[in-house]
Amino acid sequence: MVLVMTVEPGFGGQKFMPEMMEKVRALRQKYPSLDIEVDGGLGPSTIAAAASAGANCIVAGSSIFGAPEPAAVISLMRKSIGEAQGQLADGH
Repeated sequence: MVLVMTVEPGFGGQKFMPEMMEKVRALRQKYPSLDIEVDGGLGPSTIAAAASAGANCIVAGSSIFGAPEPAAVISLMRKSIGEAQGQLADGH
């Protein structure tokens, strides 16, 4: 497993750093079966970018615990990951 930080380490609630997705893509391309974890700034608006880049382990704190309906956010994020992984498997 490799962890790619998608915020500056230190505290929750930071903005997602999309430029880190290039690292995720490079890792996925070089190591197709590697677990790639992303941590920081992940939520409904950023999860698809991380998943489609190749991340398959997601750390989400503020977006879940700060949501009025945490279960709905988790469900939405799981759906986004599933869709992105399907696209990766199809080669898109």
